Amino acid sequence: MAATLAEIPAAEEFLSEGLITSVLDIIKTGKEASAYLCRSSPSLGRKYAVLKVYHERTRRNFANSSAYTEGRIILSGQVARAVASKTATGRAFEAAIWIDHEYEALNALYDAGADVPEPLASNEHAILMEYVGRGREPAPQLQVSTLEPAEAAALLERLLWNVECWLRHNLVHADLSAYNVLYLGQGRLKVIDFPQAVDPRFAPAARRLLERDLTNLARYFTRYGLTLDGPAAAEALWERWRLGRL
Repeated sequence: MAATLAEIPAAEEFLSEGLITSVLDIIKTGKEASAYLCRSSPSLGRKYAVLKVYHERTRRNFANSSAYTEGRIILSGQVARAVASKTATGRAFEAAIWIDHEYEALNALYDAGADVPEPLASNEHAILMEYVGRGREPAPQLQVSTLEPAEAAALLERLLWNVECWLRHNLVHADLSAYNVLYLGQGRLKVIDFPQAVDPRFAPAARRLLERDLTNLARYFTRYGLTLDGPAAAEALWERWRLGRL
């Protein structure tokens, strides 16, 4: 489905900066954001990119958001006061913080070699990132993909490696499921949607969220006859992280 710039004014900055030349289609609309397929400029060295545009704050639905934001540090006292007082300025800052948080998480994990899209640019409304797909056909979610048993086992192993990699770099996805894993075939995957990622050094809910992530993976892979004890795996991984042994 074609998209117009009038529908996504957040794209104008990326167009004016010469990062993209046009918006081609809408890929997905979710509770927190919509993703658009864009034609990249030659300077990016790729044909396509994805523009993830966050909805206005009133349309977003980060359930129990305090579990994800508790422990996040806002360095500017003025900004912190505005957010705390929930003024219009504070709400705008708060919205931008979610976007900046995801962009920084993607940067850190991409540099660490994790299976995440490469982040390309961001502003206060959107993130421009690597497109995951073949031609103009986006990669499907793992949730709707059909796997061979051996392929499923290899993907589970790779996802567990990613979870460990994230934790080694002090991040827990906090919303991991087969819905935000994109599957490219031949054992290749990309994990998306990191706005709710938490830092286990500061977030009191991190241990519980890690267990939920692994339990979600365990639930999905049972369809292929694979067994993963989510709570036990989370406990073992958390203990290794706590002792600095990852």
